[in-house]
Amino acid sequence: MLIGGFALAAYGQIRATQDIDMAIAASCAKSAELETHLEKSGYQVSPKPDPAAPVFLVTDLKLMLEVEMWTKPDGVVFDTELMCRRVRVNPYNDDFEMFTIGPEDFIVNKLARRDRGVQDELDAVSVLELQKGKLDYPYLRHRAKQADIIELLETLMQKSGTNIE
Repeated sequence: MLIGGFALAAYGQIRATQDIDMAIAASCAKSAELETHLEKSGYQVSPKPDPAAPVFLVTDLKLMLEVEMWTKPDGVVFDTELMCRRVRVNPYNDDFEMFTIGPEDFIVNKLARRDRGVQDELDAVSVLELQKGKLDYPYLRHRAKQADIIELLETLMQKSGTNIE
């Protein structure tokens, strides 16, 4: 499923981003299968997918497009609830469909990043503001507690005028 800047467009303020971020739940065998398929299709994969590592890169050398493939995105718990909350998107109005992370999990992912910066917080605030009244606040609070970012979330919610209760 999409995460990062491309997922932001589904819920918040659209902004430019330099890469595509994808979250994948894959076993070691499936990671190796994916790597083989990608390399046969002309993509560069580095480093080799490792289920213990949080991310690997896939580069389309023709388009010079980089995709970060996250096997362990910060704050994201690959469970049934997360998978049920993904949103199916059709970005090009054709037969191509994909999933994007749900808005609550998007916010938690942005705020739980180890390398979180101001842009990540602004992305989360834009979703809080534009999805005000539509978010599942108990679920958001639960996931924020799991990721140990509840205080940051509450601070940003106050700044954005969103009530978590």
